[in-house]
Amino acid sequence: MSKIYLYELRRTVRGKFFWGLLAVCLFFGWNILQTTVIRGVAHTAPFSPWTFGAYLARLMPLLGVALLFFQWNQCNEKARRFWSLTDASPAEPGQYLLVKCAAAATAWLLLALGVTALGIGFLLALFHDSVPVGMLLLTAAAALLPPLVFLTGTGLLAGHIRSSLLFVWMVFALGVGFIPLPGNLDLYGYSFFTEYPLTLQQTDPAFSMPAGMLAARVVFLLVGMGFLFLAVWRQRRQKGKG
Repeated sequence: MSKIYLYELRRTVRGKFFWGLLAVCLFFGWNILQTTVIRGVAHTAPFSPWTFGAYLARLMPLLGVALLFFQWNQCNEKARRFWSLTDASPAEPGQYLLVKCAAAATAWLLLALGVTALGIGFLLALFHDSVPVGMLLLTAAAALLPPLVFLTGTGLLAGHIRSSLLFVWMVFALGVGFIPLPGNLDLYGYSFFTEYPLTLQQTDPAFSMPAGMLAARVVFLLVGMGFLFLAVWRQRRQKGKG
């Protein structure tokens, strides 16, 4: 399985689309850093976790589309020709699906790491020791992991049913980032990072996550994992019928 994982990861990372997506993400990230982050959000400092979370949340629609594109690249018509070989193997049904899913998630994490490093490097160059790097990394995990798991699970099931459904889900992933939603329902959390600090009635408050927002993040994680297991179960059932 490790060979298949490395094969799928190399196939994704070596592709021109990966580098094109990385360039686009870094370009938009640099633009957000220079226009929004430098001024801070919700009356917080440019190097505060709130501003950094808003920076990542604003990039998440583009990153979400990239993740779904990686999944589409693993289940399009060309890739499906390889499925007949894996289905005929004695391996447990669903293993190949999880391995390919892990490869797509790893490629996406490389993109996310790139924009995260860009943001932290930008802040360190301007504010030096004032930048709380550890807290920014914790904020990055809170901002990135729930959407990653949610889109991975739902995208895996959609792509396994029909690869063209992933294009519909790409539209959702892109559009949901620009629809005003309450903080708890916002998949990417942009409204939370930009609006919640204003309710604390403090100047540059310490980063905190209320119980409702924390519960919503957990729900997105659980839903994504549920769809992931549903896709694996569907794969096993199809092979059992075959």
